[in-house]
Amino acid sequence: MNSRDIKARLERALHKPITPAEWLNLQHRGLVDEYSRNPLAYTDEENWREFRDSARRELDFLRQYREDSTQEQAGDLEDVYLDHSVGYQIDDSPADPEDRASARRYALGALNALRASETAPSRAAVDSMLLPRGGVDGTLPQWVNIMAVELWVPAEEVAEKHRRKQQAMMTEPDPPKTRARAFNVARFVWELERHYGERPPWPVMCERWNNFPLARPFKSWRDFRTNFLRGAKATPPRYVASNEQLTEQVRVHAREQAGLFHYWARGVLAATVQQPE
Repeated sequence: MNSRDIKARLERALHKPITPAEWLNLQHRGLVDEYSRNPLAYTDEENWREFRDSARRELDFLRQYREDSTQEQAGDLEDVYLDHSVGYQIDDSPADPEDRASARRYALGALNALRASETAPSRAAVDSMLLPRGGVDGTLPQWVNIMAVELWVPAEEVAEKHRRKQQAMMTEPDPPKTRARAFNVARFVWELERHYGERPPWPVMCERWNNFPLARPFKSWRDFRTNFLRGAKATPPRYVASNEQLTEQVRVHAREQAGLFHYWARGVLAATVQQPE
């Protein structure tokens, strides 16, 4: 049994795929070599179970670390360690911030601390978290940025916080500007392909486009195809994590992520749901 066979058997036993990077990590850890060097490795079930359980623990640790690292890059991990007690600690903030939004936020924090009871939770004016979705149902996997924003916060500040997450999680936060015409052609082709079960010939699709009411016609089907290729390339977002990695996070951690979202939402709405003593 070679390394590929061992990987395939382990994937069947764990009921989940193992990415090339994850398999390389198991090899670096020496688990694969230690298992394969045993003369009874392929016939001794006890030896197999020990290898399987060790590999599962290592993969769980690796995937959890990767998830934590992703949250850290997006600026969310530090929220786990925040002290949610109400206390206005002036040493933690600049004495005289220049921008109006920060100055107002600190002033609002001081006012809340003055008026609040000791049991009232502290709240961020802008709170957010990232969760993956899609992938497992055939759709493209996506990062979703969920934000809770107090209404007074300037829209520009909200946009900037969202922008920073895009820069951390996307390989092309500023993709080349693709014209709407290219996206429209890509949509048109994909809708035809879905309707007929296969993609019609390019001249046929171009003729149907040209006959569509109010559509700007193409001079040739080759121009039509060129626009499709541009739109098809620009449509899917490009994340630092691969589609396979995002899909795996959805598949493996869906239940945990749902719990994380509810925990986050409870924290955001803590002051709303708390009842007076």
